[in-house]
Amino acid sequence: MNGHDVLRSREEVRPRVAPFLEPGESLDVVIPASSRPGRAVRAAAATVWPFFHEKDRYLLVATDRRWLVLESSHEQVRGDLSQRAAFGRAIEVSTSWVTRFDGFDQPYAIDPVHELWAVAANDALRARGAGESWDLASAAHSLNAADDDSTTEALGDLVMRAGRFIPRRKR
Repeated sequence: MNGHDVLRSREEVRPRVAPFLEPGESLDVVIPASSRPGRAVRAAAATVWPFFHEKDRYLLVATDRRWLVLESSHEQVRGDLSQRAAFGRAIEVSTSWVTRFDGFDQPYAIDPVHELWAVAANDALRARGAGESWDLASAAHSLNAADDDSTTEALGDLVMRAGRFIPRRKR
C-alpha cells in the first residue's frame, strides 16, 4: 500500500460523503472503522463464538475543519450513510490489531491495514497546526507507515494465518 491507494480510496468514497461536508470544507481522508474490538480479538472471538461478526459500518471522515463519524445502514459500509457525530479536527487517530481507539463518541477499531489512512489524517493535522497547507494529492507520494514493533507484526501474521481457517458468513 502507498499514499496513492489512500488518495484513490478517498476519491471513490467522495460522492457518498460529500453531502455531509459544509460549503468550502475540504475532504482529507476517509477511514473505515468498526465498533468491535481490534482484528486479533475479533478473529479469536469468532473461533469460539461462531455468531460473532464484525460491525464495520462506520467511516471516520477527516476534513480540514473537523472529524465526522458516518454510520452505514448496512455492514461493510454498503448502506445509506447518516451522520452519527462531529468533532473538532484536533484528534489524532491510531490503528491496532487488538485495541480500539478512544477519542470520538464511542471507541472505534481502525484496522492496521488502514495505517496509511491514519498517517495521512495525522499528517494533515500536524501540517495545519504548524500553519502549513496540506493536500492529500500532493502528500500521497511521501506517506509512509511507521514501522510496527516485532510483537505487533508477529501477532498480525498469526491472526492473518488463523483467519484463513475461519469460515466466512454466507450472504
